[in-house]
Amino acid sequence: MDHGEFSRRLEAIGACEAVLPLRLAAMDALALFGITSAYFLAPLTKDARVVRLVTNIGLPWLWERQYRTHLHQIDPLPDLAAERLAPICWPEDLVSVKLDRKQKRFLEIAAKHGLGRGIGVACYGPEGRSGFLGALLAADAPKPGLEMMQHVYTIGQVAFQGYCRLIKAVQDVPQLSNRELEVLHWIGRGKSNSVIAELLEISPSSVDVYVRRIFAKLGVADRTSASVKAYMLGLMVSADYELFVQAASDRQYAEGDPLGLG
Repeated sequence: MDHGEFSRRLEAIGACEAVLPLRLAAMDALALFGITSAYFLAPLTKDARVVRLVTNIGLPWLWERQYRTHLHQIDPLPDLAAERLAPICWPEDLVSVKLDRKQKRFLEIAAKHGLGRGIGVACYGPEGRSGFLGALLAADAPKPGLEMMQHVYTIGQVAFQGYCRLIKAVQDVPQLSNRELEVLHWIGRGKSNSVIAELLEISPSSVDVYVRRIFAKLGVADRTSASVKAYMLGLMVSADYELFVQAASDRQYAEGDPLGLG
């Protein structure tokens, strides 16, 4: 592969100022590896109730329609890519994975529409945004080597971060008060309004008011959507990340380096 050409095509992705050119530039980069079709998902979440934005490039319209209606609920590829934090190649990397009946059915249906083989990449951007790139390979193509997998991974990351930059340019982050952020934090931890009231030592009716304000400012109608959008906008972080930060902080203090300068 011409590494200079690869670098030029990556630069072209980063220079895009609109979503459609960005999409075309990403496919132009993937074409260096013989990849002419792909699908993109956002956000990357295990909650099947959350509506995912699906972008189909070069795949049958019938598959896209089925994916939007029900197949997105049983697609195991995005979750597997996220769990491994590395690109996956299917079906090879699925041999040792325990899939349920519905997930196996998805792979059967996908194969009939040209998605029998591919490289899956979990993509991450600023403010907790996440997505998935499924780059499709020919049915008779050999298993891609490590270098090709890494290059497809790089294309996915650069394209998704460019997408996040473009979306951020047209989306204002709502201004929440400190109290609203506190309530939002506990909503994200799955706490009920009554429990939040106890934790914050305020009345349940006050929590109800704050929750309604939060929903209005985020433009959502339920707690799950509020949490997902808050993660995407960087208004809160996951509980796992909080535990990680706390553990790192505890280690620094135990080692006599509270500022982490050692």
